[in-house]
Amino acid sequence: MRILLTQLVVLLVLFSSANTSSDKVLISEVEFANGLYKFDDRLITGEIIDYYENETLKFRYRVLEGRLHGLATEFFSDGSVKSERNYTFSKLFGSLKEYYPNGDVKLQFQVGLNAYGSGEKVTKLEIASGSKHKLKSKDDCVIHFIGADNKPLDTSENISILSQSKYKLLDKKGKVVFEN
Repeated sequence: MRILLTQLVVLLVLFSSANTSSDKVLISEVEFANGLYKFDDRLITGEIIDYYENETLKFRYRVLEGRLHGLATEFFSDGSVKSERNYTFSKLFGSLKEYYPNGDVKLQFQVGLNAYGSGEKVTKLEIASGSKHKLKSKDDCVIHFIGADNKPLDTSENISILSQSKYKLLDKKGKVVFEN
């Protein structure tokens, strides 16, 4: 019985993976509505990408069933990595790193649970300082994504990845620790 059940599970996995296509879609062709990324009225599974004018990859966001899921990488126009973020079903979750053009780490932290109406919790925060970009540890804080009107937006799973480029890190007293 156990062998039969195992074989059935293997067949189901093979069948479902054979019918799953992986998209690579330009951001200009993507629709974002109700927290989901779509292309041609269907949920995207694959990657959302964009290029600089010099045809260098600008960003690659991994998407699963219409939600950001996995590593999202942004690049400088020379092709070096600008930032790396991890998502779990459209929620910024896990490590986030930003880099200087020379490859030094600008800041890094871990994003955890929602702070329910107060951003998302940030731990293990390190910010580069000085000309040698030495990382210094900071206290835990929260991340707030900022809109065009300079007001806080909703949490990461409810806003487009394109609205997540501007943010503030605030300490427990509401003081800005870092602003991008």
